[in-house]
Amino acid sequence: MPRQSLPITPVSSPHPHTPSPRGGNAQALVALCKLDEHMMRLIPSWKPLDAEGLRQFLFLSGATEDTLESTLQAYNQSVELKMRREGVRVIGVKPQPGDPNVYTIPIPNSPYCLRMWTGGMDYWGQFCLDFFDTERKVPVNLPAGYALYPGLSSVPPGAVGHALPPERAHLQPVEEGEPLHSWERNMGMASIPEGEEKWSIPEGMHLMLRRRGLPDFMFQMPARRAPVVFAQPRMGYPYY
Repeated sequence: MPRQSLPITPVSSPHPHTPSPRGGNAQALVALCKLDEHMMRLIPSWKPLDAEGLRQFLFLSGATEDTLESTLQAYNQSVELKMRREGVRVIGVKPQPGDPNVYTIPIPNSPYCLRMWTGGMDYWGQFCLDFFDTERKVPVNLPAGYALYPGLSSVPPGAVGHALPPERAHLQPVEEGEPLHSWERNMGMASIPEGEEKWSIPEGMHLMLRRRGLPDFMFQMPARRAPVVFAQPRMGYPYY
């Protein structure tokens, strides 16, 4: 049976592909399906499927050579319906330069800062986190000799392993457990493109950054304002 041709008529006009902060040439990209059309609007760096990639996707969706176009039409209709109903939640996308909705914490004795942003994780009460080189102004992967751990501030005072104030944290030996792994490490990626590594951390959580030859650095994730205000207890009885 002859191979059915795809091109399929693009669903959007060509537009330049936004180069990454680490360089790269811009190129005209077009969306061949409705999902890519929507994603290219949401994420400037989104790379849509080419004709061959779309063919393979449709085959995995149950299409045959005879039903490629009808399968694509049905897929586009289902995407449009989903967009009208609840849309698509995109998670983990790194902020663009100049994004005002970003929190940062400078890391002492280093050219880096910790960067936090919503990244679509607000539904789960979390923020995304990565490392950012403030001199080169680019995101970086976990620097060599660095590791993130849960903070010890929740341990009751006086208990073994209770965290000291940040300026004295280097005086307290901490038994190292398992560090917090990034999304990419948890997905089994042995090689992570430079600047793409990220974590998702519950809001308000205390964390500890460990570095070879330097004191531990304690910090806290940002916290969103609670949508509901709860009554707070007061010491004493109301008739006092």
